[in-house]
Amino acid sequence: MNKKLLMFVIPLLTIALVSAIGYYALFSVNYNIIQPISIEGDGEQSIDCTAGESCLGDTITITNGNESSKTVNIEDDNNNTDMEVKYVNTLELTKKDTSWDAVGEPIEIVYTVVGDNFEVSGVPEGYTLIYYKDNEANSDDEDRLVTIGAIGNVTENLPHADDWNVGELADYCDNANGYDDYEHCQGAKLWAVPSGDIVAGALTWTNMSNYYFETDLIYFFANSEGEVTVPGNSYLDVIPQLVVDEFATGGEGTFNVEVN
Repeated sequence: MNKKLLMFVIPLLTIALVSAIGYYALFSVNYNIIQPISIEGDGEQSIDCTAGESCLGDTITITNGNESSKTVNIEDDNNNTDMEVKYVNTLELTKKDTSWDAVGEPIEIVYTVVGDNFEVSGVPEGYTLIYYKDNEANSDDEDRLVTIGAIGNVTENLPHADDWNVGELADYCDNANGYDDYEHCQGAKLWAVPSGDIVAGALTWTNMSNYYFETDLIYFFANSEGEVTVPGNSYLDVIPQLVVDEFATGGEGTFNVEVN
């Protein structure tokens, strides 16, 4: 009797396993791939530029709709040896009163967004552009002041990795303190100060009422490959700039810019 019972049980188990495998293999998956990077701006630009001058195009905005930072490359196929293409942005600097409210007429500077060196134009005569790097204490003590230096040939990213203004706790988009309401929540501060106020790498604050302070925070990416990092839920503006050799013979042409 025991042998006959075993002969009936084993086939039943085999049939059950086959049925189970067939059932659980019947499913499908729907997917939707979302690209968080979007590009806005004039895709068909025309720039007239005189030999020996530099000329700006129109702003292209690279937006990151994701919470985490994304790295993209800005590339072009320009082959005109009489012309260099750079990627820059503009920034207003303004004088501020003791409540940090803007006063007087602002100035506008043009600065490099990505490239081997940080370059800037538009700084008034007698002034020096500085990168004002905060520390965690965020107080006007000697430890903070030694982080101030005049910008020359900057060959590393701005802001620096140890700048408090690039950390998660920094939020210059929050107007709760009454004087910050910037477009970019983290980044580097640029100021234009009277050159005589920079002594031994620090500021004397003698003519503070004549300082031009940042109205937004900026990024600079020190590389010749065009690689930029767009912060999460934020954007970067880039403007194509043509720098034409003074001996260029003239003519016209087209080059394509890709963000990938």
